Amino acid sequence: MKSEKIEKIGSVCFWLAFVIELLIVMVDKSAYINPVEGQLFRLTFLLCCMKIAATKYSRDEWLCILLFGAVAFVSYLVNDRDETVRIVAFIAACKGVDLKKMLRVTFWITLTGSVILFVLSGIGVFGDFKITANFGRGEYPSIIETRYCFGMGHPNAFQCMLFMMITLCLYLNVEKMKWYHFLLLEFINYLSYRYTDSNTGFLVCTAVIVGVMLLKYCKPLRTSKTIYLLGALFVIGIVLFSAVGSHTGIENKLIDRLDTILNGRFKFAHRIEAARLENWLPFASAANTEYFDAGFIKLFYWYGIIPGILYVLMNLYLIYQSFKKEDYTIVVIVAGYTLFTIMEAHLISFYILRNYLFIFMGYYWYQPFAGKGRFEGYFWQAKKLLTG
Repeated sequence: MKSEKIEKIGSVCFWLAFVIELLIVMVDKSAYINPVEGQLFRLTFLLCCMKIAATKYSRDEWLCILLFGAVAFVSYLVNDRDETVRIVAFIAACKGVDLKKMLRVTFWITLTGSVILFVLSGIGVFGDFKITANFGRGEYPSIIETRYCFGMGHPNAFQCMLFMMITLCLYLNVEKMKWYHFLLLEFINYLSYRYTDSNTGFLVCTAVIVGVMLLKYCKPLRTSKTIYLLGALFVIGIVLFSAVGSHTGIENKLIDRLDTILNGRFKFAHRIEAARLENWLPFASAANTEYFDAGFIKLFYWYGIIPGILYVLMNLYLIYQSFKKEDYTIVVIVAGYTLFTIMEAHLISFYILRNYLFIFMGYYWYQPFAGKGRFEGYFWQAKKLLTG
């Protein structure tokens, strides 16, 4: 009974932290400046730590938490970015929490928040419904465009949130979806694109919808190792491509041509000396604070080589688990998020629940340790854990 009460307290702490983090993301997408954001981050970290304290882990799981926690803590000491320790605490705290329940809560809070921002901006109460400005796109940056943002501050932000929600919808409902449901999702994606004119979000979302549909209806493809191997190679290739782009900028002719398609993402990142490959550090400097859109370059620029590699390895681990558990939607989502991160840095942020991969990581990180019959205990049972 005592153990059940402890775990219940831990569960309440986790869900409170989870909902707060989701609400922080939605507030950030609005025009409101959150004056207590830092304090809320500390609160959610503390709540996740309480969930960890109220959860039984095996010795190997505790060692895993301590190892990743140590890396995150060193990263925090060097660059003063607390999201590394918050991410580790959140992922560790996910043990025993239902994955699909987390994703459903994420979907409905995000959808509700988006609708509220849409309505408030539409009736002129709060936030911009559309923006007329120079978005600096293409060869003629002097062109003034009108694009719709529906209360989210930027058209790309709205299309991005739609993309993220569609990926959740696909994961949660793929088994019961019919072919026309995929077409409906694509229609919603295209309808939004007609107003936001956000090419990246639209095209990557289309690719994910098509990819999931293809695997659903082609069983030999989704059970083959090849598709998962290609997914892993795609992730590695995109990261290496970003690294080369950060090093050469537009000096390399091939990179220059490709960067034109990417709207100058590498060119802008290359202007920042510390963002170039040759200046990456094991743990990034606290002086690396500039914002830009090339997500993987930003990952290594903001956090360093060691945290960056660990993040990439966790993406590859998700693909491995996707194959092992026949959870085929994950490989498409990981590939889609990877492609999106070439151009956009939405997933590389101090708002940890912008990145839904952390939720998947939270469920899958402890799977290799599960079912081995080893003693599991709380942190104060360290003696039994060491000898058990």
